[in-house]
Amino acid sequence: MGKMRKLAVSTICLMLVSGGGLLYAAAGKNELSMYVNNVLLKQPAVSSEGAVYLPAEQVAENMQAMVSLDENAGTVKIYKPNVNTVLLDDQGKIFGKVRSESSSTFSALVQVDQLKTEISDLKITITDPAGKTDTVDNQPITEKKDSFWFKSAAYSYKVADKGSYTVQVYFKDAASKKWFLVSELQISTT
Repeated sequence: MGKMRKLAVSTICLMLVSGGGLLYAAAGKNELSMYVNNVLLKQPAVSSEGAVYLPAEQVAENMQAMVSLDENAGTVKIYKPNVNTVLLDDQGKIFGKVRSESSSTFSALVQVDQLKTEISDLKITITDPAGKTDTVDNQPITEKKDSFWFKSAAYSYKVADKGSYTVQVYFKDAASKKWFLVSELQISTT
């Protein structure tokens, strides 16, 4: 019964996906392969009597949104705050490229609005091309606002390898205590 509830997300989720998603199905099949930004999701969508039911947790994850499931109330809520992130070097200038085999100190500036649920913490990570992840900053969010700015502490980092480095921003849902990815950007090396 729990799996069916997770799949039973209505047209609201379909509307969220319509901007960047693609659904297709072979004729006569009930399962649909589901793509978000041309990436195939692990679980299929289900078509039944003309309605499409989407896996809410996967849709939220791929759209960098937060999901809340309340089985007792029979509800699934998806929250998609507007989260923008820029990186500032030690001089306060915005950057997106770094030299490989160099060290740099940077801060992340995160702008948030349209936050319609309560969060308890904000975390920023950086992942190198080999997949090693370091935490840049992790702070409790004490003020309950739907819009705010957050600047991380200065963070020193050695860029050892050429390739793409990923900076990610996570919110911790106050109710479920789960972390959700809400923003991501790439740093390229020269």
